[in-house]
Amino acid sequence: MKKAITLSASTLALLVAGATGASAVSAASVTATQWNSTGTVAFTENTTTPPDVTNPEVPGEPGPGGTPGALAIDYASDLDFGTHEISASQATYYANPDSTAFSTPVAAFVEMHDLRGLGTGNDTQLTVTQLAQFTNGSSNLNGAALSFSAGTGVNAGGGSYVPTSVAGFTLTPGNAQNVMSTDGTVGQYLTSYGQASDYKGTEVGGPISLSVPSGSAVAGNYTATLQWDLTTAP
Repeated sequence: MKKAITLSASTLALLVAGATGASAVSAASVTATQWNSTGTVAFTENTTTPPDVTNPEVPGEPGPGGTPGALAIDYASDLDFGTHEISASQATYYANPDSTAFSTPVAAFVEMHDLRGLGTGNDTQLTVTQLAQFTNGSSNLNGAALSFSAGTGVNAGGGSYVPTSVAGFTLTPGNAQNVMSTDGTVGQYLTSYGQASDYKGTEVGGPISLSVPSGSAVAGNYTATLQWDLTTAP
């Protein structure tokens, strides 16, 4: 760094008095015509201000508030397969679109953010586990299979990096299934399963299905818990 000349008290006095010292200062300033200043900025991981959940079909439309934490899951859609008469044969039912996250229905999706600021090479992995078979408390839907398709990764914050998403899979109760992975790039990411228009009706078609074998269902309301886990690479 080149630094300008420092004027002594006596030199300043000469300048004020208009003495011949002015010519000396003029000569000295010829060697001090450059100065380097600095700009600084610092960042820390964001653990307190999570981004809002983002509409997977209308970029920029915010939804519910996200989850605090530098690395967190912000949202995962509940799945509603409707109410049906018991079938004497195998039947497949389809999830309704998500109608709770936004003012209009959207495709089912899962969303997370990484605000650690560690950079690439700090991979994350999002998995889902169906903890147990669908049950009504006294009877299970034995042999029922929950399947996802049309999974697409999206950078919810509009950045160029796109997460790696698994397009389709069928869950086995008790086993973790990979859903989405990132390389540590800061951002907010989601995987959506089709578009809202792909959800044709619970007995017609859609990207998320529940196959129920003949003789498995009895009257009642069945539920299953899907546990979504976000982990970092060891």
